[in-house]
Amino acid sequence: MLFLGHLVIGLIAGFILYEIYHDQNAIIFCAVGSVLPDIVDKPLGHIFLNSVLDNGKIYFHSLIIFILFFITGILVWRYYRSNSFLFVALGIILHQCVDLMWNRPVNWYYPFLGPYQVEVHQNYVAQVILTELTSPTEWIFFIAIMVIVLAAGISMHKKRPAVLPDPLQEQRQHQLYSGLLGIALFVLLLSIAIIYLWQPYQAMVL
Repeated sequence: MLFLGHLVIGLIAGFILYEIYHDQNAIIFCAVGSVLPDIVDKPLGHIFLNSVLDNGKIYFHSLIIFILFFITGILVWRYYRSNSFLFVALGIILHQCVDLMWNRPVNWYYPFLGPYQVEVHQNYVAQVILTELTSPTEWIFFIAIMVIVLAAGISMHKKRPAVLPDPLQEQRQHQLYSGLLGIALFVLLLSIAIIYLWQPYQAMVL
C-alpha cells in the first residue's frame, strides 16, 4: 500500500480512539505511527543503504521495532501518563499488517531468520512520486483524509467547552508537543544507531 493509504488507516484508528477516550492526540499519534515505517525505511533502505540493501521494508517494518515502541509506550504511560508511544505503536503494527509483512518473514522477524534480501530498483524516488501522483486509489485516499480531518475537527469543536481554557486541554497539548519531540528523538537515535553501528557491525560479521 502507498503512503496515503497507510495514513488513512492511521487516521481512522486514531479517530475511533478519540471517540472512545476523548483524547485528540490519538488521531495525530496513530497517523504518525501508520506512516513512520515508510518515512524511515524508504530513505534508509533506498538512499543511505542503497549500495548494500536497496530495500524499503526493513527495520521499521519488523516486529522488533513494534515491540520496542510498545514497551517504551508502557513505560511512558507508567511514568508520564502519556499514551503517545502506545498510539504510535498501534499505527506501526497497523502499517505492518496492511503491508502483509508475514509474507516477508525474513523482514518481519528480522534478525532471527537471517539478513535482508538485497533488491535492485532503478530511479526509485522518481518511480514512487510518479506512482503517488498517478494512482487513482491515492486520490481517493486523499479525499478520505480530508473527510476524516474535517469530521475530527467538527467533533472536537462540538466537544470543546464554551468556557475558559481547560487545564486538562493544556495538559494534553503539552503531552502532544513533548510526545512528538520524544518520538522524533527516539526515531533519530534509532536511525543513527542502525546506520553507524548496527549496519557496519553486520557487514563485519558477514
